[in-house]
Amino acid sequence: MGLALLAPFFYSCDFTPRIHKEVLKAQNLIAKQEYQKAIDNYEKILKKNPPKELKIKVLYQIGDLYSLYLAKNKESLKYYREIKEISDSPLWLVKTEERLGDIYFTYLEDYEKSRKSYKLLSEFRPKLQKQDFYKFRYGQSLMNLDYLFEAAEVFTIIRDDNTSEYNVRSIYYLGLIQFQNKNWKGAVKYLNDYIRKERRRDNIVQAKFIMANAYETMEELKIAYNIYYSILGEYPNTEIVSQRLESIYNRRIARKR
Repeated sequence: MGLALLAPFFYSCDFTPRIHKEVLKAQNLIAKQEYQKAIDNYEKILKKNPPKELKIKVLYQIGDLYSLYLAKNKESLKYYREIKEISDSPLWLVKTEERLGDIYFTYLEDYEKSRKSYKLLSEFRPKLQKQDFYKFRYGQSLMNLDYLFEAAEVFTIIRDDNTSEYNVRSIYYLGLIQFQNKNWKGAVKYLNDYIRKERRRDNIVQAKFIMANAYETMEELKIAYNIYYSILGEYPNTEIVSQRLESIYNRRIARKR
């Protein structure tokens, strides 16, 4: 949710004319894209010890200004965290955890913290609208932490859930986990299944590259060569595919001598 959509929520609060004036000033500064000045203005409001409802909304707005508009994600964290400390509203706790999870995962690559955020969100009751996404991000966080067994359990659950929009994509990660565990045959099995079901060409190309790598490692050089050749010009790093093709060609020639 962008700041343009957040602005009206202040008008549901009861506050003094002086604070009301400060809120309007901050909103005008946002409209003029003077985000740091708007933050400074909101900080003045916080120092006036406003009612809790207003304080939560100001904290959230500052957090969004730092993270979404100034790309200062570390600075935004303390504002979102403070909301968690003072609010008992499920709405605000969910909104804040969503922000924290995204910042930890996407921008700071702090997967231990993103794991905790997405675990909370995926287990929230009643079930949240984006629960499938939270569960998927939870699995990705586990995988990035090298908790491969736990990640495989999560992705298996997602794969077996035909209602999940991530059930096909989870097969790719199950193949990737097998690859990282050096179970080349297991990796090929999952990736073949994934390629049959996936519709996005860029995802298929990535899966084929990993599958070719697995075949190459198993010394199935002809199969590896054919797969690498099939994605030549499509894989983002064309040079590395060309190098693999040349290496396999030379190895096959050497075998015939």
